[in-house]
Amino acid sequence: MLPVRLTACSILLLGLAAAPVRAGGFLQWGRVRDGRGTFDLELTAGRVTRIKGSVEETVRPYYELIGKETQGESYSLAELGLDGKKATFGARLEKRWRFFTLGLGGFYYHPSADTVALRDYYIGIANEIEFEGRRYEYMMIPEGQPFTADMRTVFCDLSLLFTPVTVSPAENFQFIPAIYLGVTGLFGTYDLDAGPPTGTVQYENPPRDYVVGGRTDGWAGVGVPAIGLGGEFRIGPPDGFRLTARARYGFFRYQGSTDHLPFSIRHEKHLDLEYENITGRVQAEVPLSARLDLLFGVSYTYLKFDGESSATEKTPEEVEELREKFDKKFDFEMSELHGFIGLRF
Repeated sequence: MLPVRLTACSILLLGLAAAPVRAGGFLQWGRVRDGRGTFDLELTAGRVTRIKGSVEETVRPYYELIGKETQGESYSLAELGLDGKKATFGARLEKRWRFFTLGLGGFYYHPSADTVALRDYYIGIANEIEFEGRRYEYMMIPEGQPFTADMRTVFCDLSLLFTPVTVSPAENFQFIPAIYLGVTGLFGTYDLDAGPPTGTVQYENPPRDYVVGGRTDGWAGVGVPAIGLGGEFRIGPPDGFRLTARARYGFFRYQGSTDHLPFSIRHEKHLDLEYENITGRVQAEVPLSARLDLLFGVSYTYLKFDGESSATEKTPEEVEELREKFDKKFDFEMSELHGFIGLRF
């Protein structure tokens, strides 16, 4: 007999398949919409309550090959002055059908810093810096050098919920379980200004030319899929004041080559990535007319990335030819709390 492995999702689906489902009453197919509107439009305003992140260079295969011991660099949002708990504002749309709910939301976040380099920073840059008739793709900010950093970031979330049943254990009380699929994205531009360029230095092995100081800008972003579970509690009559509480958990795990992902890096790496997100919200729904409701409430979002990129297996000749770069560990964590107001129609 073949072994059988049950996951939380499969147990839920088996239970739903075995349960009797009536057209009305305790258990009903799909989301019960009660004749109210199915489209939500909301405006949001809030604050990032926690943000931290770092990148640490660990081992460089090329240095191991030539017997050189060199400490890798590490960077964090805190030392760059970009861990501020800044205000956010955004919008959210949601459309509900009987068995599916599609949501799209996001907020704008703008951290900035005016600080001093705590040590020598060696940075690869997207847009080259010109100095004495030559353009450089690497930048060095020396210890003690004042600099400014500015980021304009958009957090966005696209979600699809499968809502198989509505459970109504009591009058004016409903619970709607859901299976969640989604994509979370962080995208933005940055501006880094360390004053006019003053010279060049060489760094790394083989040596690369770094311009000292200068100004550069560019963009960066990441999008991560997730799968998970969620649920929604609704209290109150369909044509009167209602309270709704929602929660959702999603996760994603990836182990494999960066060649299989939709972004480009100089050398292929093995990537080990873990991601999770949690969202929760409480809202009040006030009928304004037969087909129009006022919505307001609060929402909380938490997300976390952890990962490590390492060199793929190569021969010594390939490592020397490619001058294989450092393996890296990275992490990012953020939470955001906001209030919202909107309409349902």
